[in-house]
Amino acid sequence: MKKGTKKVYIINSNSQYISMFIGRGWEVVDKMEDADLVQFTGGSDVSPHLYNEEEHPSTQVDIIRDAQERGLFEVAKALHKPVAGICRGGQFLNVMCGGSLFQNVNNHALFGTHVMINVRTGGMMPVTSTHHQMMRPGEGAKLLAVASEATVCESVLGERVCYHKQARGEDVEVLYYPEHNALCFQPHPEYMEQISECQDFYFQLIQEKL
Repeated sequence: MKKGTKKVYIINSNSQYISMFIGRGWEVVDKMEDADLVQFTGGSDVSPHLYNEEEHPSTQVDIIRDAQERGLFEVAKALHKPVAGICRGGQFLNVMCGGSLFQNVNNHALFGTHVMINVRTGGMMPVTSTHHQMMRPGEGAKLLAVASEATVCESVLGERVCYHKQARGEDVEVLYYPEHNALCFQPHPEYMEQISECQDFYFQLIQEKL
């Protein structure tokens, strides 16, 4: 990330994302071409058809948003812009980079906090989690943070729901794809205070990786 005032283009933005970036000294811009970072945001589930699965009964998709954001991802790629995603945004980027998702997991769709572990340092921090899907890394993904919350994860094979027992410490929370310059971050730093470890970690990763 180059020095000076940093500029972000936020896709499907809201006041929380804007406040978070402005509070961190960033400028929010209206054109992707002007941005140093393209930020994808939270929302509906990513369509499993993008990673060749049928829909789980709990999956709620927005195919119009999927199509729009797939196009924007391709534009960002053509412009050589680094991309980052939060919650759905992180899961979407994971899929665009060749990963997939567990379509339903337990113990993550919470409005409280749980502990996330920095893989590199072993440091633990509280994070806010609202997702019921979870990233499954694709080829070339670098695992940066994990959690120990889910006990059951569900995927779909054909029309059959498959159950995967999850071991402690295997919940994928943060991934980085060097080839795509993409940061995939499942927790919600925009829900946390500016001084929170979660926000600090998010912006540290943006500075280091992107």
